[in-house]
Amino acid sequence: MSYRRLTPKEIEDLRAEMRDAGHWMKAEMARRRRERAETEASPPGAGSTESVQSPSPMSNGEASGSALGDEQV
Repeated sequence: MSYRRLTPKEIEDLRAEMRDAGHWMKAEMARRRRERAETEASPPGAGSTESVQSPSPMSNGEASGSALGDEQV
């Protein structure tokens, strides 16, 4: 297996993607905290206990705008 260094553009793109993922995660955690607080504040049996997950921006390369397998060599 051979490795290559990332170009400065690839490094900046990776940093931007990681930053976006971090912002998404903070927002998702805040949403879940609010949802949990609302559920706990409601009367027993009023809400569903089923967990709901939002799709991650990282799935399928959506955050970077690339599809799986689009790696450049």
